Parts: sequence; structure tokens; C-alpha cells
Amino acid sequence: MSGRDEAGVVVQKALAASMGPGAAEQLALAQVRLAWTEVMAEGRLERGPFTSRVTRVSQGTAHVEASDAMLAQELTLRGEALVWAVNQRMKGRPGATIELRAMAVSVGRGAA
Repeated sequence: MSGRDEAGVVVQKALAASMGPGAAEQLALAQVRLAWTEVMAEGRLERGPFTSRVTRVSQGTAHVEASDAMLAQELTLRGEALVWAVNQRMKGRPGATIELRAMAVSVGRGAA
């Protein structure tokens, strides 16, 4: 087991002991959301009224909600690169146990 894996196990155990069994999963999702926000800002994919957010992750697929159909199309076209970038951002972060394999983009009002 690598140092990163050991650190992840320690964090998960500490969270489960102090906050309950779902805490580690919530931390992992928060790490995905943070990495997504950073990648969107760095790539300048969120400007003006155009926003997106990760609503959930299931079986390695990030479910992303975009505020506009044009943004959703852009995110879909860049999907593989965005998944890679988010995974790279999460490397080495405590509690970042999710590895994305794909993303599904939808348009919704709640993205703002």
C-alpha cells in the first residue's frame, strides 16, 4: 500500500469514527467538486452567466449540470480532457478516493 493509500485509509477511518459512515464519501465528493471548480476556472469555461457543477458521482461517472445548452455542448466535447484534468487535480489530496472515468452533462436551472 502506498503512502497516499495509507493516508486515505486513515482519513476515512477518522471521519467514520467522528462523523459517521457516510463522511468519507461526502469528503470524496467534495474533492471532486473542488477539483471541477478549479478546472473550470483554469480553463475559463465559466464566464458570465455560464456555470456548471458536479451534482453526483456514480460508478466513476461525474454527473454535471450546466446552466446553458451551449456550455453543456462544450463540456461534452471536452469530456475526456476534463475527466483527466479533474483526476490530476485530485491526486494526493486527502480523502480524494474517487477516480472519474466519464462524465454525463445535462442542462438545468440549478447549476447557477
